[in-house]
Formats: sequence, C-alpha cells, structure tokens
Amino acid sequence: MNTYVIDTSVTVAWYLQERFSPAARVWQDRMLGGKVRLLVPDFHYWEFANVLRTLVARGELGQDLAADIFDLHLDAPLEVAEPERRAVLSTALEYGATAYDAVFIAIAIANQAPLITAERSTTGWVTKLAALIEPVR
Repeated sequence: MNTYVIDTSVTVAWYLQERFSPAARVWQDRMLGGKVRLLVPDFHYWEFANVLRTLVARGELGQDLAADIFDLHLDAPLEVAEPERRAVLSTALEYGATAYDAVFIAIAIANQAPLITAERSTTGWVTKLAALIEPVR
C-alpha cells in the first residue's frame, strides 16, 4: 500500500466545497477503500478545527454542522506521524515554508512519501519539492 502525507487544506475539501473538492475526494475514497495510507501530524486536527472555527465566525458555516464535520473527520483513518522536531526549522528555512508547512514537508521527506497539497504549483517550497508533491487541482 502506498503512503502519502496529506495537507489539511485537502482534507477540509472532503467536507466543504472547494474548487478542487472532486480531486480531494478521490484521495478520501482511496483512503477509505484501503488503497493508500495517509499521514498527518497531530496538529492537523487542531488546524482542521481552526478552519471550521473561522468559517463559523464568518457566518459561512453553522456551529452544529462544524461540530458534525469535525466529529466525522476525527473518525477518518488517517495515521499520525511526527517529524523530527529539530528538522522543522531547518526544513522551513531550506524550503522557504512556514513552520506549519515545514512539518508536513519534513514528514514527507522522512517517509519518502509524496505530499498531497492544494498549494499553488508556483509556491516556492512546492517548486523545490516538486519530486515529492502530489498536486490536487
């Protein structure tokens, strides 16, 4: 079974309508079908919750629906993987990424697993990491 690292923006698109939701849901179907392993850092769940909180605060999503989505996502068969802590800052600096993105990047590099992301292909770290990027468009 192939292993991938999946960015939070892609998992949010499993539940909410984004322009790339159909492509994101292909990865969800693969995961649910047992065809791929998807890795996320532990903070993925807090980042996911923050996206939902922001949408509720903007009035774009009801609080009950946000809670239902979060509960559903907590049951998704994602696997938690953590990078070597000392690697995060150097990865952020090397790839010109935020520390948050560097966590996903470091997990991808350590596991030689492609990183599934909706980040623009012109983003610096995406360009530098091209061989390990699995774009969702």
